[in-house]
Amino acid sequence: MSRTSDLTGRDVEAARAQEQARTFDHLHPAVADTVHDTLSEFRRHCPVAHSEAHGGMFVVTRFDDLKHVAEHGETFSSAAEVGAVVVAPETGGVIAPLFEQDLTEHAAWRRHLQPFFTPRAAARHTDYVRKVAAEVVAELAPRGAADFVPDLCARIPPLVVASLMGIPEPERPVLASLVRRLSGATTEQEAAAVGKEYTEFLLAQIRSRRGRSGEDVLTSVANSEIGGKVASDHELLKFAFLLVAAGNLTTTDQLASILLQLAQDSALRARVVADVALIPQLVEESVRHESAVAATGRTVVTETELAGVALRPGDRMLLTWGSGNRDERYFPDGDEFRLGRPRKPHLGWGAGAHRCLGLHLARVELRVICEELLAVIPDFALPDGFVPQRTYGVIRGVKALPVTWPV
Repeated sequence: MSRTSDLTGRDVEAARAQEQARTFDHLHPAVADTVHDTLSEFRRHCPVAHSEAHGGMFVVTRFDDLKHVAEHGETFSSAAEVGAVVVAPETGGVIAPLFEQDLTEHAAWRRHLQPFFTPRAAARHTDYVRKVAAEVVAELAPRGAADFVPDLCARIPPLVVASLMGIPEPERPVLASLVRRLSGATTEQEAAAVGKEYTEFLLAQIRSRRGRSGEDVLTSVANSEIGGKVASDHELLKFAFLLVAAGNLTTTDQLASILLQLAQDSALRARVVADVALIPQLVEESVRHESAVAATGRTVVTETELAGVALRPGDRMLLTWGSGNRDERYFPDGDEFRLGRPRKPHLGWGAGAHRCLGLHLARVELRVICEELLAVIPDFALPDGFVPQRTYGVIRGVKALPVTWPV
């Protein structure tokens, strides 16, 4: 084959990838099954690809470019929406402290909250996570069958977030129920009704903390000047909505991905059961291999360029973290799940100023839940011929995980 025809072939592939990018919609259900192959094509041929979905956005796919955007809040603002899942009712355009702030404002909130999320602080939640996980597993064990997604994965994280926020233990199941009902709402009317109830619950929690002392996150932020001012009820409401979503949805979906991997790979499961010290490696490789936070948004605020693509203020960016974790330049075998992979920075926890604040708590939750499950139910299997349905969008998870085990 001549050099000319080879170049022409690459040009054709690049044109095909760019055309595919034009209609790429990370929220379309059909994307979930093929997203890794699709983003691989973008990485090769159009690493900052333009999509017309959701009013237009640039899809960032390579490790270095993702890291660059995440580390430059002065150019790429976090106050952006490029399509989302329902994680909270509408809050009237209020900017969520921490989550939707940049630079000085974000740093002030981050400094204030950091003591609640250090490795030592995260370790203090171990006993509660173990207690709740042991109760759930003990309830499931005699059944011999379950769908691990709703029956296990989705039950524990909202209770842990409620504990972090200082919600009294008898009221934590109320928060967990509201979260499940909101995410499972099938009509706008149902979502609005649950959203109203959810809003009232959290506002009551916020208002009851004013003027009180306490060592939990919600009491602290309700009674402190952060960045020179005390946050309003509705600012704290949106902060609470996103804190619950960040601590619940992502941990639920990451746990589901871990358990799917163990259910599909009996040899891997046997290794981990025989040596529970491998569980932290299992967790970290899962976070790299199938990042629960699949994609987040940024908005360009100053004229710039990324991977040769000119960007102007107002342009919206979609950061595909999972794509960066499979970038061939960093992870030549990135599509493979490999326990014992040499430690190397990945983007599963994000990057830059907005890197996941709760990563140490998430690691504790995921490790302890796996320990409790595997100690009681070490051998579980999927139905013959089962094909998992993945989700993709803002988060990456598994819709269902029906398993059986000997009793």
